[in-house]
Amino acid sequence: MKKSIREKILEKRNKHRYAEEDSKRIIDKLINLPQLKKADTIMLYYPHKNEVNILPLFYKLSDKTFLFPKTTSEDILPVKVDSLDNFSKGRFGILEPQGELFNPKDIDIVIVPAVAFDETGHRIGYGKGYYDRFLKKTDALKIGVAYDFQVLDKFPTEHHDIPVDLIVTPTKIIKIKEELRDV
Repeated sequence: MKKSIREKILEKRNKHRYAEEDSKRIIDKLINLPQLKKADTIMLYYPHKNEVNILPLFYKLSDKTFLFPKTTSEDILPVKVDSLDNFSKGRFGILEPQGELFNPKDIDIVIVPAVAFDETGHRIGYGKGYYDRFLKKTDALKIGVAYDFQVLDKFPTEHHDIPVDLIVTPTKIIKIKEELRDV
């Protein structure tokens, strides 16, 4: 089931004609989140294959410390980044940083990409489990970003799936974590 959802959503995402506009709307919502304003250290990702483009956050929030993921054969390692010029193609053809490793326990917010999310914060990624393994290692606020069509009602989950606390789309913010609902 996850495989067929992944295939359908990826096909739709690859054809999404309003990715740039929708990414800007998501950025606007993220910038206004109180949690993002308070955070010192934020982990982003380098968008790949029409994923939500969150790179403008790097420039708009220049007072923050930014991290980007670097992959090993099994894990994601957070790497501190001072410039978007020092990236090279990594393991899956995704641009990855060079630089100093950062302790996952010291991250305030992780912006999490996905192929799809459900209304309970669970995600479908590319099927390798990298983000699930990484998110277990940090107490950071986990913010999923997605186009509206990437958020589904519900799909099957497994015991190792780690949900996000919040999902931001171009049209809404879905607060999953109980204590965020009143904010």
